[in-house]
Formats: sequence, structure tokens, C-alpha cells
Amino acid sequence: MFTALSSVIPRRRIALPWLLIGGYTVATLDMLVAITYWSGHGVPASRVLQVPATWLLGHTAYSGGMVTAMVGALVYGHLMWGVVALYRAIARRHPVFWRRPFVCGSLYGAAAYFVIFQIMAPLLTSTLPNFHNLPWQLICIATFMTLVGIPCALFSRMADDRPAQDVSREDCALPAQ
Repeated sequence: MFTALSSVIPRRRIALPWLLIGGYTVATLDMLVAITYWSGHGVPASRVLQVPATWLLGHTAYSGGMVTAMVGALVYGHLMWGVVALYRAIARRHPVFWRRPFVCGSLYGAAAYFVIFQIMAPLLTSTLPNFHNLPWQLICIATFMTLVGIPCALFSRMADDRPAQDVSREDCALPAQ
């Protein structure tokens, strides 16, 4: 059925659902890790989901209950949608990002974590980056490398609207020294 639809629907329109699915998948995986970790410290899941809402609403988001928890989930899902779309844009210019999804995806995930949580979130909330909880920081970096970066590579490849091309071994080889 998919092949029948793809002959009728232009491939460009197929990209958006893959990017959305990818964004919300990585957002869900990351939030599940955060909820699991912080529940062990007595923090309810709704509070974890409210954190992205504080980027838009400030600290009043914490008093908004389930409404701001849902706002936080939507904000974070859309942000991750952008993260997957950005990976796709980079990979379209530099195909090695698709040929080496595990290495490039992992590095991209680490970079995305740094940009989002050490630059963007502190700027949006007028706070300083928090480097005090080293175990949590390491879990976050590992999560972004494995459960965000690698899926970004895979979902962005599925969203590519160009025909698949055979990649020769020479294309994947490192340049000679």
C-alpha cells in the first residue's frame, strides 16, 4: 500500500510525517528517561513535563498542573521535531551523516544536548547552566547520544525525499592521509 501511495503522493509530502514521528519519538524517549530518573528523587512526572513549559511561561508553569505539563510535552515535542529536521538539512548537504548514522547521530545528539540545555534553556529562563549534578548530566548526554541523536539520523533518512542511491565502499572510506 505504501508503494501505491508513494506513486500518487509526491515524496516531499512524505517527509513531514517522518520528521514529526521522529521528533515526538525522541522527545518521548528522552522524557521517559527524565521521568524515570527524577521519580527516584521524589519528583512527579508532571513536574518533569512542566520544565519545557517554563521556557515559555517562566516559573509560573510549575503551578499550572496538567495543563502546563501538556504544554511542556508539546513544546518539547516540537523542539525535537526541529532537531530531527535540522539533522535532515545537515545530512542533505553532508551525506556522511546518513552513511554513518551511529557515529554522526551520537555526536549530533551530544551537540544538541549542549545547545538545548546549556545555551538555549538558560537563555530562555534567565538562569545559569547547571553543572552540579554530574550523574544526571552524564545520563542526559548518554541519552541524547543514543536515544535522540541516532534516531534523528534514522528518522531523517526516512524523511529524505530524494531517491535512494547506492553508496559505494569508497564513499564511506576515510580519506587517505
